Amino acid sequence: MRPGYFELFDWLEQMRPVKPADFFDRMRATYGIVHLVYVDIIPYSRSVHLHRLHHTLSREQGEALCNVGLNVLLPPLKFVASSVRPVDHATLRQQVPVAEALFGRLATLGIPKEGISYPLLSRASRAAALVICIALSADEMPLFTRSYGRDIQALAALFHAAMIDAEQLQTVSDGELRLITPREREVLCWAAAGKTYWEIAVILGISERTVRFFMSNAREKLNVASNTQAVAEAVWRGLIPHF
Repeated sequence: MRPGYFELFDWLEQMRPVKPADFFDRMRATYGIVHLVYVDIIPYSRSVHLHRLHHTLSREQGEALCNVGLNVLLPPLKFVASSVRPVDHATLRQQVPVAEALFGRLATLGIPKEGISYPLLSRASRAAALVICIALSADEMPLFTRSYGRDIQALAALFHAAMIDAEQLQTVSDGELRLITPREREVLCWAAAGKTYWEIAVILGISERTVRFFMSNAREKLNVASNTQAVAEAVWRGLIPHF
């Protein structure tokens, strides 16, 4: 293991709360990483609910990547999130053809194309990953991975655990369960299943106006602006199951 691993390990174990920027700075200094991205999501079939995003990119780089579009960003992200082992970026480009456009954009922004994405174990319905970009050639990556991949993966898992611990949303409190009424949870569940207001009204044997009333209450209590956000937040808090 590279000198500095145990210092980082001890720091992650002892520091509470862990600030992502501090962790990233230490990782860059220890392993020569150019950029790191940590993402925590709930994946859906055609989209994702982004819960946490921390990175070392500049504001301009971040905005430029966002402008690439979900049709380019989502397939590589979902591939990594569904993997059971680290994914080097050369393999990612081979397995997900649209990733070539993403990594081509990275190159124009001064972000190294080579690197490794580490999928992180999460609770049911959630997915997370730590992405590192390194200024090495494709031929040099296997040696880097052999030398430091194991300790980076262990540190990534510890960092992710610290982020979850700090979130204070590991369990739903009695107060949160009482916040959303049983009827509001029913409406949210059927909305999550893709049902319209009219369909929910028929299923529950109530008026469409009442369905709208329950959904409006749920949005207000969850402090969100749209039904999609309400469903995502309710899933995230464990108030309704993930479909």
